[in-house]
Amino acid sequence: MLSQHFNQLIYDYRALLFLLICLIGQFLGWRMWLRRVSSRRGRWLVHGLFILFNLGWFFSVSTLFWGDNLTDFFWSWIGRPSVSWQVIYLMGILPLGLVGCLLAGLINLLAKMRAKKNGLPTAEIDQSRRELFKNIGTIGSLGILGLSGYGILRQASYPEVNRVSLAIDGLPGELDGFVIAQLSDMHVGLWASQKELDKAVSAAAAEKPHLVALTGDLVDRNPDFAKLYYKPLERLAAVPYGVWAVLGNHDHYAGPVEIARALDGRGLNMLVDSQVNIPGLPLSIIGLDDQGIHHSWLGNGGPSLTDRDDPDVLNFDMLTGPSPRPGDFTILLNHRPEGFAQAARHGCRLYLAGHTHGGQYQAPWNDQFNLAAAFYKYSSGLYHEHEAWLNVSKGLAAVGIPFRLWAWPEINIITLRRK
Repeated sequence: MLSQHFNQLIYDYRALLFLLICLIGQFLGWRMWLRRVSSRRGRWLVHGLFILFNLGWFFSVSTLFWGDNLTDFFWSWIGRPSVSWQVIYLMGILPLGLVGCLLAGLINLLAKMRAKKNGLPTAEIDQSRRELFKNIGTIGSLGILGLSGYGILRQASYPEVNRVSLAIDGLPGELDGFVIAQLSDMHVGLWASQKELDKAVSAAAAEKPHLVALTGDLVDRNPDFAKLYYKPLERLAAVPYGVWAVLGNHDHYAGPVEIARALDGRGLNMLVDSQVNIPGLPLSIIGLDDQGIHHSWLGNGGPSLTDRDDPDVLNFDMLTGPSPRPGDFTILLNHRPEGFAQAARHGCRLYLAGHTHGGQYQAPWNDQFNLAAAFYKYSSGLYHEHEAWLNVSKGLAAVGIPFRLWAWPEINIITLRRK
């Protein structure tokens, strides 16, 4: 319990520090644009946009600390865009302007030295530096805002349905054609609403899966948000072999015991370091609790220092429940894509994970070329090694900056085929 409170304190402290930095950046940006706009109408527009964009932060803090779930309209079209653009401004436009200023200053210094050597005036060179800085800042700002606007609009049409078929050696005949729907990283509460969860669940139910797997980060920040699952889960009541879920690091931040109690048995089966044999099928499911919160840097649930090496971090010794039966096909549910080789040695033929969000930002031509690949060996999509399969879902919601670029929200529909 003490460890959980410590992790929550770190999480809240970082969130508050992040908010403070962003607000400082917004204040500097507000002052910058006021200096660039001379007309009264233009200045009033700057004031209005500054207030409108900061409404997103106000309601974000309200959600973070008091648990109020916002309306979908405000959150989709004002809250998330305003927070996104402010963070992008701080992390993208301001650094771009600084780099432009430094480059322009260097060019200007060299030009002055050359002009002085040739006995020429330097006033025009100073003006050129100012124009260069202005143009770099304007072009960069419009480009970054354009990309972020595209990402926000594209995310609003989520989720993508990613259908894959796995040809598996030795798959029991009863499981040939068995369909699994995987949903991950819903983060319901802070950045995602009940309506969006319901949309994703409806898309999964339309695929008529035999089994549904939720691979962690069900709730963000407040365990009371678990109640937002009750109505959407009713859409999955007809799934023949049930809905199975594990907890993620954000569930641990919010309150894992409360979340598990709120959801277990309400149309969902929670697996917390436990395993189960499915009646009537040669199928076993293992669900591991999130271990990253214990072994990662600063204890805050971030990537461990060795995730690029696929470390043996999975703890199968803590499992409760019956062991897989001889001949069972075993599925592992774990929030993080760690210990793939270890899971295969344990007999798991299919490993379902999330956590990485596909980096949230990836190259449009290759989902393996993403930000998460700098930290994780398995960052997005399907992997086939060690006679086993691993699927790392991009998930549904976003964290940090609440939008994605090309790593679009997805649900995964996995069909097992006998090879």
